[in-house]
Amino acid sequence: MKNINDKLDLDRNVVRKVLNFGEKFINYKLGLIGAVGMGSLIFGINYYDSQDLSNSLIAGLKQGGYTFLFGGGIMKGCEYFATKIRKKIVALAFAVIIPSVMSISATYTLHSVKGTPKPFESTIPTLLLVPPSTAIFAYKKRKNLEEYLTKSKTFNT
Repeated sequence: MKNINDKLDLDRNVVRKVLNFGEKFINYKLGLIGAVGMGSLIFGINYYDSQDLSNSLIAGLKQGGYTFLFGGGIMKGCEYFATKIRKKIVALAFAVIIPSVMSISATYTLHSVKGTPKPFESTIPTLLLVPPSTAIFAYKKRKNLEEYLTKSKTFNT
């Protein structure tokens, strides 16, 4: 019995280490929220237009998986630009433009691969949602950073 418990603890530690490592590159919370929302939306767009359940489901699942991993990574990159670049306007511009262009390009490429009945239409939600989402997220992260730095200066003096 002890050997099984030791094995389970070892497996949990490995999973925990992998998840902690991934947190450096992926915002899991926003990735999951985006995956459910975008995957459902893409399934609906494709099924409504084509009545093709199988390929619409594939398109929705591709979008969901892609959004979880790549979208979560995009938001982590957005946070990085918003908080690591000193000049605020440059930081916010980079935090919106670079992740948006990467996300829109990757989404269109993903859906252009066989299996998505409407690749351009499947890219429209990304085109409409990513720029404002990254703008809001970047602004909030930058504001939190500035508040933290202001409090740190006040506390240290």
